[in-house]
Amino acid sequence: MRISTGIIGAGNIGSELYKKLQEKKWNVNYIIDIGGVYKDITKKEKIDELINYRKYIPGLDMLFLSIDTADDGKIARDFIISSAEVNVPIVTSEKGASSNYFSELEHLIKSGKLGYSATVGGGSRLLKYLEERRGSQITEIHAVVNGTLNYIFDQVSRGRSLGEVIEETKKLGYAEPGSKNPLEVINKEATGDVPMKTAILFNIGNFSDKYMRAKDVKPYKIGDSELKKLEREASNRRYIVSITKEKNNEEDVIWGFKHTIDGWHISAGFKHINDNPLFKKLIPSGVDNSILISEGEYGRDGNYTLVGPGAGAGPTTNSMIIDAEKILKLR
Repeated sequence: MRISTGIIGAGNIGSELYKKLQEKKWNVNYIIDIGGVYKDITKKEKIDELINYRKYIPGLDMLFLSIDTADDGKIARDFIISSAEVNVPIVTSEKGASSNYFSELEHLIKSGKLGYSATVGGGSRLLKYLEERRGSQITEIHAVVNGTLNYIFDQVSRGRSLGEVIEETKKLGYAEPGSKNPLEVINKEATGDVPMKTAILFNIGNFSDKYMRAKDVKPYKIGDSELKKLEREASNRRYIVSITKEKNNEEDVIWGFKHTIDGWHISAGFKHINDNPLFKKLIPSGVDNSILISEGEYGRDGNYTLVGPGAGAGPTTNSMIIDAEKILKLR
């Protein structure tokens, strides 16, 4: 029996997903996008208006959600809930819903009705790694969750110009849509993408009974002077997210955000890689993402690291398909 699916979102992720599902011989019954409901990814044959999308969900084996975040994730949340109401599992790469409405969706994750691995870490399966290790033994974690920022400053540290690398990230589809100059690209990634991924990371890690919401985070935007400093210090700085029990007031960081929940201190920004010896094991190359989990007092029970592909449609859609296969018990 062929798997019957639908895709919500016809952008880079949706298009790559459509191609891979075709290769797997899974049926893609329709595409839902801003303009309505369509027969396939080309959007040449419109089936219905967007407002009527709910009637196309029942009977599917799997629904995939790959839209850009809008309205703090409320739109994506409504798609997820609509799918759950008719008992159709859904796999998402959208970050807003899980980062701002995790309390409403957690039961779907626990019941195996919502695949979420692609929301953070692309194809690295970073969230699953954290989920398997979570517990009271964790004393701190550090992570590189934005492959685009890592790629930009990895390449600049190798002697390439910032302008050249920024143009390359846009052509390769690594940068968030709509970004133009270096300041826009970097600010959009750091003030939009990273807080959402950090909230998901915190919530999946089950560090507290309280939930972190990305919209409660107040990140600082970078300016021209900070960008010039980062360009000069590219070899020694990477954008790192940290979740720790101990507060570090002496951290050498440029720009970012700080947030505290239930005794856990969450910080992010361009940190100096010599500021913490754990960072030496953490920093990946290129667009890879990584996470380091430290367990026991002063790490006495070990430091555990995972590195894998981050940004890009290929790794992201691979992770979405793995989630779908696990939900459908095909692997």
